[in-house]
Amino acid sequence: MTRPLVLGANVYDYGTDAGAWRAPGEDPLRVFGADFWRDAARTAEDAGLHAIFLADTPGLASNPAIRPSRLLEPIAALSTVAAETEHLGIISTVSSSTNDPVELARRLLAVSAFSGSRFGWNVVTGVTGPAVTDFGYDADPGREERYARAEEFVDAFGAFLDAVRDDTDYVHEGEYFADSIHRIDLGVDPALRALLPDAAPLIVQAGGSPRGRQLAASSAEAVFAAETVKETAAENRADLRRRAAELGRPAPLVLPGIHLVVGSTEEEAERRFQTIHERGPDGYVLKRFTAMFGIDAARLDLDASAEGEIRRLSGDPSATPIGFRKAIAAYGAAGDLTVRELLRYFAGFGHQLFVGSPERLVDIMTDWVDAGAADGFTLLFDTNPWGLREFAEHVTPVLRRRGLLTGPGDEPFTTWMRGARR
Repeated sequence: MTRPLVLGANVYDYGTDAGAWRAPGEDPLRVFGADFWRDAARTAEDAGLHAIFLADTPGLASNPAIRPSRLLEPIAALSTVAAETEHLGIISTVSSSTNDPVELARRLLAVSAFSGSRFGWNVVTGVTGPAVTDFGYDADPGREERYARAEEFVDAFGAFLDAVRDDTDYVHEGEYFADSIHRIDLGVDPALRALLPDAAPLIVQAGGSPRGRQLAASSAEAVFAAETVKETAAENRADLRRRAAELGRPAPLVLPGIHLVVGSTEEEAERRFQTIHERGPDGYVLKRFTAMFGIDAARLDLDASAEGEIRRLSGDPSATPIGFRKAIAAYGAAGDLTVRELLRYFAGFGHQLFVGSPERLVDIMTDWVDAGAADGFTLLFDTNPWGLREFAEHVTPVLRRRGLLTGPGDEPFTTWMRGARR
């Protein structure tokens, strides 16, 4: 392999593992302070990573007494990251179901200008739990309506940016947003035009369903993918490239997630995994697994084939991302795992789990890229900032020795990312 990887870090608050907030030597309240994010920012940039990405839901993602996560609004935290770095990209999740495209465009233009054109946003459609009524819905609008809204949202967002750039009126017609933002005269707001950066905010997409891949093909520069099996990942990347080509667009970069537990040796990594994982809430992984597939835990045989049990018992939990369900089911089937064996890997909640040495990790990354399964990876560390520091110390030197890590340098991050698309 000769071409370099594109690498981003999903700094998932305390870390991906459910026991991360209880990691030894770490302060569970530190994530609320700017020092945590400054530390993460400097470490990621020194490690040669290209971007920090923050996931988000409009509301608490889980019971904070069991597993606190996604506790901060991402743009606030990422502003600290941008101020602490020179080249590192910042990417925030934003839901198209809980925002207005024009108001969001104005806000994101300001963030992008502040960061020096290093900003991107991950378009998601989710609105679940108590947040449903917070945003004027009587109930979850359902997958089809959420994607229809997202498609119109991205079109309206892009049309507004074009109007700002071209100094023309903004006009939009559509089912979801036309009533409130049909026509806007931008000439009355010259300050807005001054915010337009050298490169518009990067658009990222993360849906794994056919509808999600179509949205990515039509609008995104990069895709955060949930993939656990190399062959399936290659098929999905080829499908995404075909969809983009049919629309006359360059294919987005595909960046599968990896839940990482890295040590200087295999044994050290395994000890590290056990140290963190055993601190998770009792029964948490099993409960999340059964919820993802709509399975009654009382009927589940932990020592039976995972593929068979998922096929026998799974329901239709429509609120759960399709991509994650497919990825974890595919991993169980490919490895002929029992439910009990699969639950260990499910610690990565739908992304592939890696526990091991830096050299073996880089070998796997290289193999996936050479097989056409990825253009790079989204890194999710078992615990932060410990995992991020371990990556910088152990993995980055291996990547650099093999010529697999380069960055945007003096070029704006969003321009560099668009140029990196193949």
